[in-house]
Amino acid sequence: NTSGLNIDDIAAVLKDPSRVMGTHFFSPANVMQLLENVRTGKSSIKTLSTGMQMAKIISKKAVMVGNCDGFVGNRMLAPYAGEAKMVAEEGATIEQIDKAATAFGMAMGPMALGDLVGLELFWKQRQAAGDMNKQTKTYYGPYELTDWLCEKGRFGLKTPDPSIKANGRGVFIHQGRDKYVDPEVVAKMEEIRKAKGITARKVSDEEICERMFFSMINEGFKILEEGYVARSSDIDIVYIYGYGFPPSKGGPMFYAENYVGFQKILERLKVYDAQAKERFTKNKAYLPIDYFEPSKLLEACAAKEGMQVFPGQTVIDVVLKDFRKSSPGPGPFSKL
Repeated sequence: NTSGLNIDDIAAVLKDPSRVMGTHFFSPANVMQLLENVRTGKSSIKTLSTGMQMAKIISKKAVMVGNCDGFVGNRMLAPYAGEAKMVAEEGATIEQIDKAATAFGMAMGPMALGDLVGLELFWKQRQAAGDMNKQTKTYYGPYELTDWLCEKGRFGLKTPDPSIKANGRGVFIHQGRDKYVDPEVVAKMEEIRKAKGITARKVSDEEICERMFFSMINEGFKILEEGYVARSSDIDIVYIYGYGFPPSKGGPMFYAENYVGFQKILERLKVYDAQAKERFTKNKAYLPIDYFEPSKLLEACAAKEGMQVFPGQTVIDVVLKDFRKSSPGPGPFSKL
């Protein structure tokens, strides 16, 4: 898993680390158009330009990113996936969660995506680390349901179950082109709620989308703030070509600025952040999360909401330019 490797560590063992950069392809690599080219601390201009040219030769949409955990795409996907699991524990059905995401315009829902990619990836990483409660910028709990599935060898589409004539079994039972939520998953979710002392409630589609997409957008602001990507449109390219974000909404950062508004996102993040803190403070069965804590760059954009910018500019990038002068981040693009 390339986004789980530190490219700087790889470069460090070479005599000339300036010749090293990362190339993060997306599965299946022969189909997916996105390529995240990863700039290390010592990558030379020649190395970076060669990598970008290579992407053109093989007909990829390349975005230059910095070397942070998960790079851009997977780092932003983590809170989105985490909140999908969280609202399921609170009472939303698996079908409702995926339907809310596809109604928003995503190519598939987060639960179906998990079955497609493989539920065992982060389970194995946490096993290797010797800490099954470990959280990083690329994966968050709650883990109970997916860990139970992995312990049963049900990783999704890659694990068929001939006993029920399924060509794949995970959250869903996959039979040919059809799929349905495994009844054992529904029963296990009830068991998890009981063990955690949770009473299922009705969760609206609006709340599901806000919690999944606003946390994703907030992480995008943090990546910009830290200097691990050059501009907001680069994030939008990553999500349109690599993650099935609806092109009609322009990408998560364009959507934030032109469809929702910074102030509304900031307001809702504060609400969900308070709820999350109350949950993991009062109920020790939950792990702490910080992805609802508002980005300082988002707060700066909210303060400038409605400002006039020239055609081709975004409020995010105009505010970002000044933000980086006063608060440069650790990433390689913070000095742009």
